Amino acid sequence: MAEEGMTRLLLICDDPARPDALRVLAAGASCTLKVQTTEVRPAEGETPDLVLFVVRAGSDDELSLLSGWARRHPQCDVLALIEGGDAVTGARAIAAGATNWAPLETDAEGLREIVEQAVSRRRRTAWADGEIRRYRDLLETAPIGVFELRKGILSYVNEHLLQRLGYERDEVIGQPIEKLDIATPQERFRLLEAIEERHRGIESPEPNVYRLTTKSGGTYVAEIRSRVIETPDGPVLEGTVRDITMETRLAQMHRVVIELGEVILGESDIDRILQLVLDTITEYSGFRRAVLSLYDLSIPVPFEGGVYKTLTAGLSPEEREALLAQPPIPVDERKQVFSDRYRLGPAYYIPHDDTPWSVERGITGSVSVEGWHADDFLFIPLCGTSGIIGSVSVDDPVDRIAPTIASIEPVATLANLAALAVERVFKMRQLEKQKEQLHGLSEFGARLARVNDVRTLCELAAERVQQDMDYGICSIWIADGRRLVQEAVAAKDLFPEDEISLKGTRMHVDGPGITRCAFRDAQPVIVPNVIDDERYTGSRDVIRSFVAVPIIGRKGPLGVIDVASERLAAFGAQDLEVLSALASQIAIAISALRRRDSLTRIYSFGQRLATAATPDQATTSTLDFLVEQFDFELSAILLAEDDGSLVVTGLRGPYRNGGIMVGSAITVGSGIIGWVAEHHRPLLVPSVKDDPRYFEAFSGTRSELAVPILFSGNLLGIVNVESQQQGFFDDEDRQLLEVVANHLAIALSNLAAQDILREQAIRDPLTGLFNRHYFNSIIASELSRTDRYERPMSLMMIDIDGFRAVNNEYGHLRGDEVLREIARMLERSVRGADRVIRYGGDEFLVLMPETDGRGDVAAIADRLRERIREIPDLTGIEGYTIDLSIGLYTRVPHEGHSLEAILEEVDRRMYADKRAKRLDDDRN
Repeated sequence: MAEEGMTRLLLICDDPARPDALRVLAAGASCTLKVQTTEVRPAEGETPDLVLFVVRAGSDDELSLLSGWARRHPQCDVLALIEGGDAVTGARAIAAGATNWAPLETDAEGLREIVEQAVSRRRRTAWADGEIRRYRDLLETAPIGVFELRKGILSYVNEHLLQRLGYERDEVIGQPIEKLDIATPQERFRLLEAIEERHRGIESPEPNVYRLTTKSGGTYVAEIRSRVIETPDGPVLEGTVRDITMETRLAQMHRVVIELGEVILGESDIDRILQLVLDTITEYSGFRRAVLSLYDLSIPVPFEGGVYKTLTAGLSPEEREALLAQPPIPVDERKQVFSDRYRLGPAYYIPHDDTPWSVERGITGSVSVEGWHADDFLFIPLCGTSGIIGSVSVDDPVDRIAPTIASIEPVATLANLAALAVERVFKMRQLEKQKEQLHGLSEFGARLARVNDVRTLCELAAERVQQDMDYGICSIWIADGRRLVQEAVAAKDLFPEDEISLKGTRMHVDGPGITRCAFRDAQPVIVPNVIDDERYTGSRDVIRSFVAVPIIGRKGPLGVIDVASERLAAFGAQDLEVLSALASQIAIAISALRRRDSLTRIYSFGQRLATAATPDQATTSTLDFLVEQFDFELSAILLAEDDGSLVVTGLRGPYRNGGIMVGSAITVGSGIIGWVAEHHRPLLVPSVKDDPRYFEAFSGTRSELAVPILFSGNLLGIVNVESQQQGFFDDEDRQLLEVVANHLAIALSNLAAQDILREQAIRDPLTGLFNRHYFNSIIASELSRTDRYERPMSLMMIDIDGFRAVNNEYGHLRGDEVLREIARMLERSVRGADRVIRYGGDEFLVLMPETDGRGDVAAIADRLRERIREIPDLTGIEGYTIDLSIGLYTRVPHEGHSLEAILEEVDRRMYADKRAKRLDDDRN
């Protein structure tokens, strides 16, 4: 190979050493000379810039060799070097195929100049030939038609135009233009007239547009530009044909989209909106068939729901039947379709050999062109405010042109307009439906208010939700302590029995599950797909989505409304609003029932409380009632003492942790309880940490309610309840607790009155000592006790000596005062276990258990005789002597004497003591 820039010369001659000029030429720095015989072909890739062919003057053989070599190597320029410079031989050499000749004897400088000119011309010619070939290739392959007419005959048509018209080259070349069926009848005259005008020199500033026909009978819109040029062979009409079918269709489609947009946005029928869109697509977009799938708009994310409806356009009845017989594309495959993997501008193109289907889908098209197979898919999404709400699938391009982003965009615009219009109509319908549902719930609330029990209330609500709102399953759970009880359930027939829990089912509030979660958190829970949510523990055979809405009362959750659907993602914001409204109505109805039940229970409690025998029984019953009926976790009752302090008489809850226990005393004015005691008014404290009056008895307390126990304006005590939840108590709790406190006040007052009456029945009104009635009521049990425990018992009968004289001298008022003072002296002088009884006017009886007549009994008798002498001075009857006559009797266990005999005996002994003292007085 010669170096770059070198001139490659090939010398063909029998004796290359003959001309001296050739040797000089070969010695040049910019030239390489290769010598070969006429029988040798140039090596591959070694095409010389110029062939030097030496011919002897008049040599026919060499001229013949020149001619043959030139034919075999037309790509080479040949410079014939004629020996002797014979012009005739030179002319014959040119005729044989040489491009020029020169005398062989030309000097080296002249020969170099001739060679350089020949090589330069050869290179310019080669470049021009390459450009011609390039432009010819461009004309043949360019996406625009090119034609040429000579005297009305088609002399040239490029490959693109042939393919677009559907003809072979030999079918049109050489044919008169008027005989070719390449334009519609309406356009043929215009086309021929335009050709005639061009030949007459009339030019058109704008291209002409025609509807051309193809060999197969199809049509397309073409833009033709033409002109007449002059050639040596006469005038030639050359022109270009540009297919503007798609441009025309797109312009028309844009115009239709604008016009149709106003129509569909004002339409109120979803089916009509969608059918208008489909018909427009098949008429104007360049696709023969279109199928529209609308997803379930009733769920928050329609893209994840089922196919709500399917509409078609351009399909034959058989094609439509075959298509609708196929199952819809499942959601997981749908997500693959609308992924970046298949994105084509605003659409998604699925090649027939790269589909995400698990089974065969769709129906085969009838058009396959370059870039489009009959089994390809093109999906255009319906994009609304909720995301992709449906899709349009198109195929069979009528222009036999593969879809492009430009051709898809107006269809996508129309699809999105349809999506917005459909969403608008659907939302309007949903709002109307929701309005009707809420109005129906308002009327339903009045019906619930007339129900007398919770179960019936729940059954009515569950049935209403399932039927009127078209849900699959509705169940209502109501809390019973720490358990949830399914009070009602209603379901569609399509749900098998094993997917529906039985009425009356109970479960603890702690544990897994959506229902428990909604109850514990007091927040609704929506599960779009039960398969994907680990919290869901129910059946998944038919149920696909689930929602749990808590029923919130004054103190927190009362229960839960569960709703299930066979559709994925079936529940959204509107469902939640309606179910929450129903939950509120159920909560109000249940609260009203419980309030009524509470008042009934309080009334029954008041009746039971009236039977309490002691204050301790009354306080215990009250505390139990507060815990059992109202679930007050921390409660206490304090009763007022005579000194004004408050003493804890009953507790429920962990107060011991704070050092408070039964018997603990609280000063009036101390803490919230002390404030209530001081002001005789109830006090509700939502947050104890914000109240400076709070005194901590339990570290977990967050709110407190204290109510005074009042009777006739007098403070009997305090009922106090506390909660570990801030803001737990409300005004209704205050009212209920005041009713309970009133019942307790009445019960305590009745017990106090009964104590007074009981005391009055067994006490002597003058002295306050036990009376004879009391003695008669207890003596039998005391005698029985002495026998049971084998212990003796003593009786002391006392009579006041000299008392009659006091009455006579000072009157009965002074005598009563003396009796009272003697009664006090007797009580002070006996043991605590002994009981002093006024047996008659001035007679007293002392009952002394577990005494045997010696020791303590004798000491007491002596003490009484000693202390009686102090009475005159204490009562202002100085000068009068008052003494005691005492009779003692000790009964041993199992003694056979009757009570009458014992009383006669002790009475006899008292009078014996009286007579003995008189005898002593007489002796003195």
